[in-house]
Amino acid sequence: MSEPRPLAVIFEDSATLALLMTRALHELGFAVQVCDPAAVNLPLQPEPALICVELLSSNSNGFKLLRQLALHHGCPRVLVSASGRSTDQHWGRRAGATAVLMRPFTLKQLQGCVMKEQML
Repeated sequence: MSEPRPLAVIFEDSATLALLMTRALHELGFAVQVCDPAAVNLPLQPEPALICVELLSSNSNGFKLLRQLALHHGCPRVLVSASGRSTDQHWGRRAGATAVLMRPFTLKQLQGCVMKEQML
């Protein structure tokens, strides 16, 4: 019997980006759960090994969501930002992100970011 895969939770309202991120995380050995950023039920069960949050979604604020997630989960939390603002790194980390990934990014960049976070 194989060991269960670690869970990665993606808070993303774009189906296309969620699918791309899911594929990249599956390649790294994660089971993936995609959640609507506006419909958060905290804390997440089972406990995730990784959380990815989109900064700008249609019905939620990524910084606020990160703050809530940081209160309940000690796993790595990656903020994904498409805004292009240089301040996203600073405010993302203050809100609880352990890493910030700026869009557009390649799947290799996402995987590299996740691998680095898993090593910490």
